[in-house]
Amino acid sequence: MAGQSKKEDTEQIRPENAQKLLAYVDGSYNHDLGKYAFGCVFILADGRVYTEGGNGSNPGSAALRNVTGEMLGAMFAVRFAMVNGFRGIEIRYDYEGIEKWVTGAWKSRTDLTKKYAQAMRRWGESIEISFQKVVAHSKIYYNEMADKLAREALNGSDGIPAVRRIEQMTCVGAEQEAAPTS
Repeated sequence: MAGQSKKEDTEQIRPENAQKLLAYVDGSYNHDLGKYAFGCVFILADGRVYTEGGNGSNPGSAALRNVTGEMLGAMFAVRFAMVNGFRGIEIRYDYEGIEKWVTGAWKSRTDLTKKYAQAMRRWGESIEISFQKVVAHSKIYYNEMADKLAREALNGSDGIPAVRRIEQMTCVGAEQEAAPTS
């Protein structure tokens, strides 16, 4: 829902079981730098939160501006889930193409969107991938965090980081259990 705060969103952010990962993804673009970037927020069933971001400047990929970052974020999230042994991932995104190119609801018209859709479909044979659209810039806590990470990644070191195991990462926080409703 639009306008949700961290506390209001709490009940909806935990994956339903330890075999599923929840990821908020977002992309960004800076014309002056000629760079696109992504930000990912990973939430585990036990409430631990991890983040990652990266960027690129390939001229062919930069032509799609922030959309390239959005696609990279979704792809990075799926690879992260696979490397860490999750059986499923729910990707929460604010750009519709992230889901619609994969499901075929939108036709992939560029080489980049075709490659994205093909990779995600191929990985979907090994891991359950589900999607949930969220409203951009609507104060949904973890979506805003992914957006901020993507913007910060524009100025970070160049490149897309290697996908790491959770044990190699630093936990950036823990989501608390939702308070019971009366």
